[in-house]
Amino acid sequence: MKRYLILDCYVDEPACLGVPPFISPYPRYIYGALISAGLSPESIDYQTIDHLRNNNFSLSDDYEHVFLTGGAVVPGKYLGARIGTLTEINKIIRQNKKIKIAIGGLINRAVDSGLGNVVTIKNDIEKFAFTLIKGEPIDLPRTTEEIAQWSVAGAEIIKKHPWFPDIICEIETGRGCPRESHCSFCSEGLIKIIEFRKTEDIIKEVDSLISAGATRFRIGRQPDIIQFGSNLKVYRNGFPQPEPSAVTELFSELQHRKDSGKIKILNVDNANPGSIVNWPEHSSRILETIAKAVTPGDTLPFGIESFDKEVVKLNSLKVTPEQAVMAVRMVNDICGFRVDGIPALLPGINLIHGLKGETMDTFRINYDYLARIAEEGLLVKRINIRKLQPYPDTPIYSEKYKITNGITKRFEYYRDKIRDEIDNLMLRQIYPTGTILRDNFVLEIREGYSLAKQIASYSITVKIPGEFQFKSFQDVIITGHRERSLSALPVPFNINKAPAKSFEFIPGIGKERASQIILKRPFEHREDLRDFLDNTPPQLAKSIIENSQIEIP
Repeated sequence: MKRYLILDCYVDEPACLGVPPFISPYPRYIYGALISAGLSPESIDYQTIDHLRNNNFSLSDDYEHVFLTGGAVVPGKYLGARIGTLTEINKIIRQNKKIKIAIGGLINRAVDSGLGNVVTIKNDIEKFAFTLIKGEPIDLPRTTEEIAQWSVAGAEIIKKHPWFPDIICEIETGRGCPRESHCSFCSEGLIKIIEFRKTEDIIKEVDSLISAGATRFRIGRQPDIIQFGSNLKVYRNGFPQPEPSAVTELFSELQHRKDSGKIKILNVDNANPGSIVNWPEHSSRILETIAKAVTPGDTLPFGIESFDKEVVKLNSLKVTPEQAVMAVRMVNDICGFRVDGIPALLPGINLIHGLKGETMDTFRINYDYLARIAEEGLLVKRINIRKLQPYPDTPIYSEKYKITNGITKRFEYYRDKIRDEIDNLMLRQIYPTGTILRDNFVLEIREGYSLAKQIASYSITVKIPGEFQFKSFQDVIITGHRERSLSALPVPFNINKAPAKSFEFIPGIGKERASQIILKRPFEHREDLRDFLDNTPPQLAKSIIENSQIEIP
């Protein structure tokens, strides 16, 4: 029996995420295409880059063909996972010269394709996989009708993911940016045909993934969820008119599954602020629908990229600085209501360094606008600041301009200033001390502390005193705010067994008072702890007492 391998090196694209706990559509579509072409499940293996790292990047020689996907345009940092690098993927190619390897995803334009065993797929690797098994391999785009079939047939592969069942399935609603012009750096603009999937096909895929054991979903594989289902006939300032009924139909079906308990986490990703500010009435209805459906604490990222007017102009960015503020304000007004103490849906802001036209003033301008947003009382769930890695065939890739050390140092100065001042302020307002944060997944244990985060989109890292079981779930009480993370105590909080460092996490209790608490134990009643919390913020003290338990050693 011929054997085939789907090799997932993880992806982080402008409109798709597949770094654990996320699983992207790529491996699911490839698996579905192979099954639909006639292969048996027993003949198809699925591995990730982590498996190869543990095996010196060597593959079994008996694979007839390997389908490899990977790539990051603007790579980020990930707790508990690492995306496959170009160096690693080239090493896989060189060390396995006897095996035929087809490469898809954004990595395809950057790998070492000079070896005879490699074919780089310029269109869709799932289409290539299907036609290969059928005996006539071709490199062509797939159709939405094919994805409707392959996405359902490929659902079972999620059971082979090393993080299963603790994964989030990234769901595609369409591809191609519907703007009349495109940002200078964005690979999504390279897709010439704008496609939207049918709602019924998306829901069939979700249902098949639920049947396979998935409970967490992000509607994230699209450049702009506001534009889902738009007819692309009426434009305003380069942005098509949104169609609220299409978004309502999709999210109503998803909300029904969430309310019935079939979906535990429902998140969304990618909204174009230009669509929102150019079509405010249509977008308001869409935002209301999404905010009602998603799991509270969600993020709606905006690719603002820069608040510098000249940079916006030279790179064909989506919105002017004033329009960006307007979009942030609209999402706050419509979606910022709290559920169990957590805002339902807040905007995120993506900023990039490396765009054409940046000057020594660019990053001060970015800071000033973020400070203005904060002063207005608006909340931003996440400010993502990255350095651009130009992607082949995008307009900026061919630009031969040099970024000076002075500009880079200026960028780093204001990046750190934003982290220290703006990020921390936002965290304090979004997650007040005393808030309960549920189901945090322990991903690292380090020097007596556990680092955890919810299995959700753009979730916040929580530092908990104590070494909890790896990949266990912990509820926590937020006690403090760190750089892009939170300090917290476990729930329930065991007063008589907690280590001294746990009490030191409580504002108003230092090392000396923590030692006094340890010496005073065992307590017979949780109210006995209140005497030590007189310098602790009242809401936090109340939350600690209510979520404490007494267990006599």
